[in-house]
Order: sequence, then C-alpha cells, then structure tokens
Amino acid sequence: MNQYGRLLVSLAADEHRGEVLQKLKRLSTSESKVELFSCVYSAALAGSYLFDTEGRQHAIQSLLRKVEKGLASHVDKLQHQNIDVGADVYWDRDLAEGLVRKVLRYKPDLVIHAPEAHANALQQLLSAPDWRLLRQCPAPLLLSKKAQWNDRPVIAAAIDPFHLDDAAAELDQQLLQHAAGLAQQLDGELHVLHVFNTLPHSAIFDEHLVVDYEALQKKVREEHHARIDELIAPYGLSIKDPCVHLLEGELHQLVPDWAEETLVDVLVMGSLARGFIDRLLLGSSAERLMDKVNCDLLILKPDSFSCPVSEF
Repeated sequence: MNQYGRLLVSLAADEHRGEVLQKLKRLSTSESKVELFSCVYSAALAGSYLFDTEGRQHAIQSLLRKVEKGLASHVDKLQHQNIDVGADVYWDRDLAEGLVRKVLRYKPDLVIHAPEAHANALQQLLSAPDWRLLRQCPAPLLLSKKAQWNDRPVIAAAIDPFHLDDAAAELDQQLLQHAAGLAQQLDGELHVLHVFNTLPHSAIFDEHLVVDYEALQKKVREEHHARIDELIAPYGLSIKDPCVHLLEGELHQLVPDWAEETLVDVLVMGSLARGFIDRLLLGSSAERLMDKVNCDLLILKPDSFSCPVSEF
C-alpha cells in the first residue's frame, strides 16, 4: 500500500539532509513521483544591488544555478535507485509561503520538511517560518526531526473524538487512516494515543457533585474509553490492546516522555485552524509539541481547510 504517490521534499539551499532522503527512499515506490525543492533568499544579495536591477537579477540567477547544481547530485543518486525524481528552485523572501506556493502548484500527497532545531525560547520565537508552514501547508506535512527510523517503525496516531464540529471528527478518521497506511507501508507498528483531562476537584462548585466527585471522574473516564473503543474498532483494535494508550493529563506535558518511552518514530496529529487570540495564547497541540518531541510529526489538516496563501 502506497498512499503517497507524489512527494515533495523541502531542502534548504545549504543542507545535505541524508536522513530526509533515507526516509524518502522508504516512502517511495517504483510508481512514486518525487520533487526536491529549495526555496532560496539572501537579504545580503538583495540589498547589494539596490540601483542595479540587471546586476541583481544576474546575481540571483547565479545563486539559483548553484543551488540547482547541489540538488542535481541528489537527483542523480535517487534516479540510479529507480526513483522518478526532479528538482526545482525558487526565489522567495518568505520561505514558508514559498514552500506553500510550491505545494499548491505541485499538489503532493506528502511534504517532507526538516524544521530547524531551537535551543531556547528566543530561537523558537524566531522560527516563525516553521510554525507558519505547519499552519498553512494544505498537504500532509512530515516534519523530519528524528535522525532515522527504526527498522520496524512505531507509528502513533494522536486522536481526540470529543469534538463539537464535523470537520474535527472527520480529521480523527484521517489520522487513523494515514497512521495505519504508513505502518503497513513501512512494515511498522500502529499505536493509538488519546490524552484527556478529567475534572479537577477545584472546578466542582456544586456541593452535590463534590460529594460524588469520584463517581463523576469514573463516568468521564468510561465515556472516553467508550468513544475511543468505537473509533478504533474498524482497525481491529480495542482499549485493552497494549498498542492503545489512554493518558490522563496535559498533552504537551505527557506526550514527549511517552513518545520517548514508546520509541515512537512518527506521531500523526491533526492541526485545526484557530483564531488569532487562541493561537497567540495557546497555539495548536502540534505547535506546542514541535520543539518538545524528538520523533517525527506527520501533520494533517481537515478537508475543509482553506489555505491562506495564494498560488502566485
């Protein structure tokens, strides 16, 4: 089974990401079509020819040819392994939007991108291109963080069936389908994760509910278990299986350690559109985990997602 017939691999102009290309090889088949892509911009170059338009264009073209030459070496190696692959280089001041525009033109089934590692909060703040790519990319986005996958990768779908709208509920089905398909293609293990909060005692204001607090907590747990059981049943799974994990607490606090202990290679998550204030205060679950987990993240959007970037 190959659910990713068209793959787009984002490579920075000066990087030679062997681990990204190794993952590409494992995801490709003889029927796959692959494109290596670099979005290039140099503020120093752009500012050096303020009064010489022709010289500026010549310098830009020279830089693009240099980047193309670097990609060509990767293309040759992949073609020798019978992978149908090409390359494209694009000049764009906004690297995130440049990649999203390429996605809109190429229409890949999967985008592979290696986000920058951030040592501190300031670097996270300055990593806006990675965050905006996560929010704006309309295609499934594999954020490659792990050096290499295990021979039998652990693919985990993080689901939450307690939604108020149909788009989010449909997204859970997509997460399970992609995770199951990826596990099958890579001969890996499928795991399912659900993180939820029961009501804290301090949130109970009704004195009658306080008396029966334990029973209320039990009811909440049972409801979560029942919903998850119903959702994963078509995949031959139940909450009693060791590959199904229900954790109580905050997702961004629990998942990093859980992923490390479970040896997760790829965590499949959804990304839903939020208002500006929600995004500013909380961020999405995927955004909050991007710098906290060491495994790869496969980010999916609901079918109703509207890309905020224009193709041209």
